Amino acid sequence: MYTTTRRIVGGTFMVCSDCGDAISMNKVCEYPIQSATDMLKHMAVHNASRAFMPVVAHVTQPEPEAALQ
Repeated sequence: MYTTTRRIVGGTFMVCSDCGDAISMNKVCEYPIQSATDMLKHMAVHNASRAFMPVVAHVTQPEPEAALQ
């Protein structure tokens, strides 16, 4: 879910592949427990939002003649 990206301007970031949210590797090194907690919360939000997404598959209804038999 997260990929490491190094920018020419400076800094290395962990970037969420779903939404583009970035966390600086400097922050990860300075506050590892807080950063890990933030990343897990972020991933949980994505998983929860996927759980409530509408079903994309089209549901076909039975034909009226088949229901009467």
